Amino acid sequence: MAVLFLLNFLQPRLYAATPALSGIASNCAAADEKFWRSCAQPPDNLDSRTLFAYALALCESKQHPERLDRLFELAAAMQDRDPQSRGYGNFHWYHRDTAVLDYNAVDFCMRGGALLWRKHREFIPEKARTRLREMLELATTGCLKHKVAESYSNIAIMNAGDLILLGETLDNPTAAAEGYARLDRVYKYAQAAGVHEFDSPTYTGVDLDGLGLVEAYCRQEAGRAQARALLEFLWTDIAANWFEPAQRLAGAHSRNYDFLHGRGYLDVELTLHGWLGGPLPRDIDTIYGAQSQWQPPEKLQLMAREFPRRVRQTWGREPLQFRTHYLLPDITLSCSASSYGGRMDMPLTVDLPGDRQSVRGYFIADGRDDPYGQKKISAGPHQKTLHLNPLWIAGQREGDALGLVIYRDKDIPTNTVALESSFVLPMEVDSFRIGNRLIHFTAGKSVREVVKPGEAVALRKGGAALALRVPWSREVHGSPAEVVLIYDGNRSGAVRLTVEQGTPGHAEVKSRPGAAFWVRIGTGLADDDRFAAWLDKFTSARAEAEAQAGSVKIQVAGEAGPVEVDLLPAGEASVTPPPAPARGVLEVNGVDVGSQIFGRQ
Repeated sequence: MAVLFLLNFLQPRLYAATPALSGIASNCAAADEKFWRSCAQPPDNLDSRTLFAYALALCESKQHPERLDRLFELAAAMQDRDPQSRGYGNFHWYHRDTAVLDYNAVDFCMRGGALLWRKHREFIPEKARTRLREMLELATTGCLKHKVAESYSNIAIMNAGDLILLGETLDNPTAAAEGYARLDRVYKYAQAAGVHEFDSPTYTGVDLDGLGLVEAYCRQEAGRAQARALLEFLWTDIAANWFEPAQRLAGAHSRNYDFLHGRGYLDVELTLHGWLGGPLPRDIDTIYGAQSQWQPPEKLQLMAREFPRRVRQTWGREPLQFRTHYLLPDITLSCSASSYGGRMDMPLTVDLPGDRQSVRGYFIADGRDDPYGQKKISAGPHQKTLHLNPLWIAGQREGDALGLVIYRDKDIPTNTVALESSFVLPMEVDSFRIGNRLIHFTAGKSVREVVKPGEAVALRKGGAALALRVPWSREVHGSPAEVVLIYDGNRSGAVRLTVEQGTPGHAEVKSRPGAAFWVRIGTGLADDDRFAAWLDKFTSARAEAEAQAGSVKIQVAGEAGPVEVDLLPAGEASVTPPPAPARGVLEVNGVDVGSQIFGRQ
């Protein structure tokens, strides 16, 4: 039976009215004074999106109209003016670029561009106004040419909203109609399959910004209604997966730039709406979140305080594109049944209480000695902490999750330093164990402890406990891989349970390497005897692994029933954590709240 924990400290902070736009704009403009100074001699990394955001901040706060022409001059120089170019009307992302390298640039820029014309054209001096109007006309073409799939959630929303607002403010009914059509496709995708970029600490915030602009400024009620439904859906998703003891959006994430802590641009929206305390963000993009006039319904407060809470949701049309999250009052466990595939997703996670700087528990497939997501590499014109994209299959039944990772030839780059499958853990807990052995870590002093076959690694923090086993592993030679618990002296306060699968470039890969991770969580285990009994039960629980002729089958005895993952030689995969996985777009404790939201439209 669900228990409502009276987290009274939530109530004064949740769902506060959004602070005044003019004050936020002044903060943003002041924070980017350095950016303005750089516009005199633009550095290589000056980006076009900030030119428009800074211009909007100046206009919203009624400051420095004389600066606008220089901002627009720089933006115009970064716009593709060649009618024969694929990027016609789009923008170079960085000042150093000689062509359009990231076609999302026009969508990010026109969030500000459309609002500048709609809200502030009279404030903008004539010369700057003429330059801006020309850019917006060309950028409308750029937005029309930039067609993305509805599954590319943040850009699909942004692009649709830009076309609506540009079309309506520039009296271009063709562009506006196309924007509404694209918004309708985004809406119908979410209605049927959920949000593909699920629970991203960065892009969920971008989604909210884009939908808030549509709801606040588009002229057609049908578009505003769809934006409101999508806003309610996303905020309900946030509430369902919110873990107040760590003040974060917990659980498995699709695209995450902060592996260790799970923070991102969503923090701006969370702060604006009172979910997080502290000062208002000074990020220049806050100027977009502050435009929203829509507030999350207060009923979501109750959902965010209900424990235990089981969340199941889809994030695509494929059978294994679904996510499970089980939340207890002091620990959560979550998995995605398949990989999002963005090379920075987190398909298996544990969240424990702590401040927002505390380390999460998460699985990572690593081939470049970067288990904590600290080393950026080239990703087009950008630098990102991209990692491997192996085959991933996982299932979960309440407090037990089972994940299987398999590395195919195409998943292993030729420059792989060492292939490792790791589950990262916070070091700041009450105790660590390998089997019956207590393990002690000292900051700055490296530790490497071998985990024998069948042994469990466990930690406890207060009454919350986490235990892991590796029921199956295979390294590049085809033999069982070594499993080790490692503290490498990092300053992040993280340790890791790592399956070491070798260096593919230095060995013949006879069979596909891989590993299975079985994770169990528990609560109410502050008493030593209760914790020991719980851990003994997990250590002795049945785990069966069968791997032959390209197939892998793993089954474990979870506390609430068996969990099984299967991979067939043809590449087909299945998960069987009975009952069968839900296909509701967002289900909380057995109620498909997502369909209820969309069903009202």
